[in-house]
Amino acid sequence: MDDERTERGGGFLKFLLLLAVVGIVILILWATGLIHWESTPDEQKETEHEVVVANTNKGFEVSEADWKALQNEVHSLRKELDQLKANTGKQTAVTRQQTTATQPVKQTTTTTTETAKATTTANDITLSNYSHDWVEYNATVALKNNTDKTVTSVTGRIYYYDMKGNMLDYQDFSTPITIEPGLVKSFKLKGYGHDENYAYYKSETSYTKRDRKYKVSFELKSYKTR
Repeated sequence: MDDERTERGGGFLKFLLLLAVVGIVILILWATGLIHWESTPDEQKETEHEVVVANTNKGFEVSEADWKALQNEVHSLRKELDQLKANTGKQTAVTRQQTTATQPVKQTTTTTTETAKATTTANDITLSNYSHDWVEYNATVALKNNTDKTVTSVTGRIYYYDMKGNMLDYQDFSTPITIEPGLVKSFKLKGYGHDENYAYYKSETSYTKRDRKYKVSFELKSYKTR
């Protein structure tokens, strides 16, 4: 009876010893990564940032360190590509600048006549007086020099109006005339409507045709000075 109990106790100890050995072996295999337990869906969510599985059907796994190393390589390649693009852009900009620098510069020239027109104003020379009697062929035109230079020639236009302000005609003229600064000088110009007995309204008019009167205005076109 005692022998039977002793045999049973020895068998149980052997079983426990065998179980302990198996457990140690499994623990060693798990520690070395030869075997692993599949985690539950909740555990997979918690450890998802640590391991990236490329293909679960084939059992291929990438560690977190390898994945980070791969990301660093990709980042380095992108950085090199961006630097290459930036250098290419700089070279293109330099080429464009060199091309622009080699292009001939267009020179703008301004003639003396254009400069004179740009600086001419209507008040530089004004109409000081005008007279034309009905019996006179020519009218007397007096111009005033409002500049600080001596005028040597004047180009302008005389407009003729009836007493209601309606335009009758106009006459362009260009005459050599010397007018000192601030002074007035007169010259002769064909009067309007002499053949029809017209007269300037401030001058002597015809006794028989007193309605033949007109007014004038002056427009300065250009002038020369010395």
